[in-house]
Amino acid sequence: MMIKHTFLLLALLVFMSAQTQTRLFPRVSCTNLKDKTVELPADVAGKRTVIALMLSTKADKQMQKWVQPLYNALLADGMGGMMGGNIYNAQLFFVGAVKGLAKLALPEMIKKAKKEVDTKYHSQFMYTDSNTEDLIKQLNIKDTNEPYFIVLEKDGSILFETSGAYSEDKMNSITDALLK
Repeated sequence: MMIKHTFLLLALLVFMSAQTQTRLFPRVSCTNLKDKTVELPADVAGKRTVIALMLSTKADKQMQKWVQPLYNALLADGMGGMMGGNIYNAQLFFVGAVKGLAKLALPEMIKKAKKEVDTKYHSQFMYTDSNTEDLIKQLNIKDTNEPYFIVLEKDGSILFETSGAYSEDKMNSITDALLK
């Protein structure tokens, strides 16, 4: 009888440990290039989502190498043949988090982005200028000069995270997380 109770207690502890490891993406109010407010993760719930997060101009420069592979995997209509459509059934959002003196340049950055980004993707490009320090702390971001990529489950919980310069291995890790 003691063994049975010990096993049940152990199983309960393992279950509780797994439950406490689930992290939710912090609540962030953003504005997309259509000038609409988006509350992350609530407004993107119901579908797996990749958040591409930039916290500096250096991170934005690195992000440029990520844009095309992310677009091809998550936004493109298909690659022809049997691979039609977004096989990951996921959303993609690029979020620029602006802090400090960069807030002064925000109106000009938005104007430039609206010109450079195809209007059909304006809802996927957004920025936030509030609670950036809290966002950095809650996501445990170590280097704001790198872009961060966070894969969210339908409920806003974090499935996978990576950061830094583009590599095929990192891109494959993102798409692998979307398939789990």
